[in-house]
Amino acid sequence: MADTIAAISTASGAGAIGILRLSGPEALPIAYRHLSFFEGAFPLSSIKPRNAYTCRFVDGEKKLDQVVFIYFAGPNSFTGEDLCEIHTHGNPILLREALECLFRSGARPAKQGEFTKRAFLNGKIDLNEAEAIGRIIGARSRFELELAQKNAFGEISRLASNLRSQLISLKAECEAEIDFSTEDLTFESLEERKKRIRSISDICSNLLKRSSDTETLLERSRVVLYGEPNTGKSSLMNLILGRDRSIISEIPGTTRDYISEDFLLSGVPIRLIDTAGVRETGDKIEKMGIERSEKEFSQADVRLFVIDVSQKNDWDKFAEENRSKLEGAIVAANKSDIRDQSWDSQFILKKNYPGTVLVEVSCKSKQGLDTLVSEISTKLQGLESSEDYVLLEERNRFHFSSITRSLENCLTLIEEGAPAEIYIKEIDSALEQIGEVNGRVDTEEILGRIFSKFCVGK
Repeated sequence: MADTIAAISTASGAGAIGILRLSGPEALPIAYRHLSFFEGAFPLSSIKPRNAYTCRFVDGEKKLDQVVFIYFAGPNSFTGEDLCEIHTHGNPILLREALECLFRSGARPAKQGEFTKRAFLNGKIDLNEAEAIGRIIGARSRFELELAQKNAFGEISRLASNLRSQLISLKAECEAEIDFSTEDLTFESLEERKKRIRSISDICSNLLKRSSDTETLLERSRVVLYGEPNTGKSSLMNLILGRDRSIISEIPGTTRDYISEDFLLSGVPIRLIDTAGVRETGDKIEKMGIERSEKEFSQADVRLFVIDVSQKNDWDKFAEENRSKLEGAIVAANKSDIRDQSWDSQFILKKNYPGTVLVEVSCKSKQGLDTLVSEISTKLQGLESSEDYVLLEERNRFHFSSITRSLENCLTLIEEGAPAEIYIKEIDSALEQIGEVNGRVDTEEILGRIFSKFCVGK
């Protein structure tokens, strides 16, 4: 690329440090025009790659800032081109003024994602790694960040390369059979070939399922509050949110339908849902609300069973009647500040329900609230730390779906008795799609769609 681009690479707003970035054949000469070294005369040829220089950034005779300057010589840089970074103080006005100086000296404004796009076009990263960089920057939770980091370090690329190798081997076997069908040679049986095709297809199908599960979890984890009327579910929801969201009343059955609110809990996007109190009722509308409560609770990622320990109760009997709902749930024993003598804090431990946690809380005194929030976070982290999750961009979901369809078509043709000359075309189609996964793309439209999601300085 003949032109040199420049942009601010740090986030907007004031900060301790701001970074200007240039990339292209004239990156070093353009930056050098605005650097005044403390050593006095310091020729351009004296600047060594990957060394940090403390100097002044100047606009003619005007001194703008004291900066740190670093030069990365291509191809040993992020973009694969000559690349310069100028670290200034992070005042947005100062950064903009310095950037304008670079523009006047010959650089042009970088487009969104253009630095990363140049890295891809120069073979420094593949398309999966480029997309992962965008995810790392915009990750909304630790879970999403970890998945993006795995992709940035080549997990999807390695998987695609392995599948491509298997497909090439499969195609080679088919082509050998076509080319040497008249020779006295032994080839794999059709059953062995179908088994290989199914194996590759199953890998792609499994990958798509794991990706779908991941997207569901990334979108929001559902935390559902469940229990009988007047146990304090609405009060607990308001406390967790830190504001009044649910209506609180001493009248049983105040909440007739579920109420939901989206927010971040310890950096994880969740949907907190307050459901209607569960009880026997003849009220048709309340009954509909209870049915919805049961459904929401059964589909929850984290189930929060709220009980009222201020009321006299046979807790052993309660545990037996609610065994399926208590297993794996967080039990919030509310009103613990006015607990009844019948309350037995060990009733869960006695039953040895797997994964069940009990936390004594008081919505009135806020006792136990921090512990409860911590237990919810732990449950969410348990969901999120699974190695079964994989992050696929929409582009790759399309390609892996296409591969699965081609291989299923291939199996159908084999079952129908089609010759290898016919069904090998479906293997060719699958090979073409797997090539696209790692970035064998030629159209500017596809690249533009990917890199337009990036910020300007990236």
